[in-house]
Amino acid sequence: MLIYSGDLMNTKIEPKKGTTTVGLTYKGGVVLATDQRVTLGRMIMSRVDKVFPVTDNLAITTAGTVSDNQVLLKHMQAEMKLFELENKKNATLETLSSVLQNTVYSGYKRWSPFMIQAIIAGLCRDKTFKLMSFDPSGAAIEDPYTATGSGMMFALGILQEHYKENMTEKEAVELATRAIYTAIRRDSASGDGIVISVIDKKGYRKVDTKTVSMILEK
Repeated sequence: MLIYSGDLMNTKIEPKKGTTTVGLTYKGGVVLATDQRVTLGRMIMSRVDKVFPVTDNLAITTAGTVSDNQVLLKHMQAEMKLFELENKKNATLETLSSVLQNTVYSGYKRWSPFMIQAIIAGLCRDKTFKLMSFDPSGAAIEDPYTATGSGMMFALGILQEHYKENMTEKEAVELATRAIYTAIRRDSASGDGIVISVIDKKGYRKVDTKTVSMILEK
């Protein structure tokens, strides 16, 4: 069973957490950041992206069992596309949150939970940009910043110390990069690169690797 950076499957509802993902809001948008390591048990298997667009204005980070994350991602992309076609308007963060929560919670109640941790982010109905975190039970929490996975305690330490309201996009990208980098240095289940994505009024886009490298060289 392939796991996103750590063995997240055991016999209890509360899984062991693996990987590191980060989300934070800034003035006019949101930033999502992750490492790229994929493991099989204690073996490092490969490197992948763990931030994916759901629509032009919504995105999700993935942590946990690869198969569960892949199925949920495809389902969310299809559901949001169907919503937009039927309603002739863009899906919002509230729409994605509702569908994802219902899907994950129904699995949890059937005693076959999706072994995932996710951060969703993007455009809200009121035209602001927010983010929410999800656990395998379907619980959803909105925060100005958050982190998931085995490296979350290291990333959250950086975020709590340096996060401030109304940051610029540049400040937010730099903070997210340093939060993931700190987790990679301390957590063996995180590593193999950093991926940063931004959602603002222009939509979803990735931050180029050169920018990430320049931040780390400072």
